[in-house]
Amino acid sequence: MKKLGFGCMRLPMKGEDVDYEEFNKMIDLYMAEGFSYFDTAHGYLQGKSETALRDCLDARYPRESYTLTNKLSVHFFNKEEDIRPLFKEQLEKTGFDYFDYYLMHAQDQQIYQHFQKCHAYDVVKQLKKEGKIKHIGISFHDRSEVLEQILTEHPEIEVVQIQLNYVDYHDAGVQSKKVYDVCRQFNKPVLIMEPVKGGGLIRLPDEAKKVLDQLNGDSYASYAIRFAASFDGVFQVLSGMSTFEQMKDNLSYMKDFVPFSKDEYAAVFKVSHILKSMGGIACTGCRYCEDGCPKKIKIPDLFACFNAKKQFNDWNSDYYYGVHTKSNGKASECLQCGQCQRICPQHLPIIEYLKDVAITFEK
Repeated sequence: MKKLGFGCMRLPMKGEDVDYEEFNKMIDLYMAEGFSYFDTAHGYLQGKSETALRDCLDARYPRESYTLTNKLSVHFFNKEEDIRPLFKEQLEKTGFDYFDYYLMHAQDQQIYQHFQKCHAYDVVKQLKKEGKIKHIGISFHDRSEVLEQILTEHPEIEVVQIQLNYVDYHDAGVQSKKVYDVCRQFNKPVLIMEPVKGGGLIRLPDEAKKVLDQLNGDSYASYAIRFAASFDGVFQVLSGMSTFEQMKDNLSYMKDFVPFSKDEYAAVFKVSHILKSMGGIACTGCRYCEDGCPKKIKIPDLFACFNAKKQFNDWNSDYYYGVHTKSNGKASECLQCGQCQRICPQHLPIIEYLKDVAITFEK
């Protein structure tokens, strides 16, 4: 199977709805070039990712022609008895009879304990026995020793999805390299998420662009995705493509994939050093933090404004801060309830960061 996976968390949109015409075009080109791996979750786009896959993929292509991954997410079940009804709803929303891969979503120390308490792994093993799941996996956001614990306690796990990109590879907080090494230690195929860090490795400052421009003249996204795909044991690299142009660009270098060269490794690590020297907030824009925010603060958008101001001295960031807070909460209106920090896969101190954002934009 070719290594570029279609991540369906950032689909093309028309207002609040998925742009089916654009999504159909993207799927058609993706499938025509020999790619077939799709990834979704129940909460992506408030459930619209699942229904879009039903209407644009399942309704138009034979089930055996593609691979679909879905996930069991912590904020949709409180007890063991909730899991099967949720799973049934996911099948109904996508229109499928089974999922090729079903991942225990966003596993970290705290979320893993909830899954254990609710016997979630046992329920999913039973669903596999019933033929409703072909392969069991996890997506993971925590330290390497936590992953080692989970894989030791649950040998039934067949695949691990981790965050890996050239900025996070040596990062002490994300621990991409250490987590990847644990996957290899346990001989688990690796799925890569956030290879372009929520678009952050495309929107580069001029100094970083100059480093990559001296290479092959390819897109900035190409270096990020090919970096992730070049590691041994990587099964798929998920790209959250939201335009037809992004799809064409990704396919241009992944249909005949060439692993990273020595010069390319040197260049991206130089870019990583440049980016880290500029500061900023390491938000990937997954938007899990937005659900349930009592003040409806658009946290990723405000963090993006902050990064643009800090890293690129972008004067437009003040304007966009006003756009994002016109009908939603300002950073200073945070109630410090902590729900955003509990769900954040990056374990960011969001409350403290919002204070920094408020100081920057609400003088």
